[in-house]
Parts: sequence; C-alpha cells; structure tokens
Amino acid sequence: MLYTILVNYYVEFSIALLIITFFFRRKNTELRTKLLYLYGLIASLGFLLDLQWVSGVVFGFILLELGSVYRQYVDIKLPNKGNDEK
Repeated sequence: MLYTILVNYYVEFSIALLIITFFFRRKNTELRTKLLYLYGLIASLGFLLDLQWVSGVVFGFILLELGSVYRQYVDIKLPNKGNDEK
C-alpha cells in the first residue's frame, strides 16, 4: 500500500525532499548544494525515464534527512546518553 502511494505522489515527495534538505541543511551550505543537485538529478531522471522504483529511493532519502535531524536533536538534549564510561 505504501508503494502505490509513493508512485502516485512521486513528484510531491521529490519536491518535499528538496524542501526538507534546503531547510534542514543550513549549517553546511556546500553539502546542502551538492545534496540538492543530487536529489534533483535523481528525481528528474526517475521522472523522465519513468522509473517507479526511484519513488522508494526518494522516500528513503526523506527518512535519512529526517533521521539526521532527529540525531542532532537527541545529541543536543541528551549529550551523555550512550557514553557510559566507568
């Protein structure tokens, strides 16, 4: 069921990925620029060549971007969790 939603709204998810990357990668502008070019290239080639599996790749990239934001949030809120040195 998720796959059919991804395929039907492929363009919207691609645009959402670019927006998420633009706003969440503010600190490192060079990396942000390269990621925007990469994600745009993958999305446009997938759209032009009608590759349906690229929608799953775009969804995976969205999860990676959101995961990096969550990791930064956890590192700020819980600085010493996981570093249990005795």
